[in-house]
Amino acid sequence: MARSQPSATASLMRIALGIDLAIVFFGALALRGIQAFPEPWLWGGVAFIVVVTLVLIRTVPAGWAVWLGHLFHVSLLSLFVVDTAVGLSVLVPIGFWIYASIRGPQLDRLSDERE
Repeated sequence: MARSQPSATASLMRIALGIDLAIVFFGALALRGIQAFPEPWLWGGVAFIVVVTLVLIRTVPAGWAVWLGHLFHVSLLSLFVVDTAVGLSVLVPIGFWIYASIRGPQLDRLSDERE
């Protein structure tokens, strides 16, 4: 039994969420360096974000996961309050998520037309 190819939208969104994991890790190191939060809070928050991101990566083709991804990326904008550099670095995966949300369905439609 052959596995179906994932859609372009799902693939692009998974890439954006993978970038999120890297940004969260390096952002946590930066926040630890400036001692913005107590250590248990920082690493507890990072663990929560990593779990949410991994769940989203696994379930991104579902409609509810896409909406949760939208909310997740909007919530990452709150990092601007803590540190501007960390907030600016979050703009990269947010931009890629927006690209995936807009361009992914267009690529999926083109793929369906070719079949």
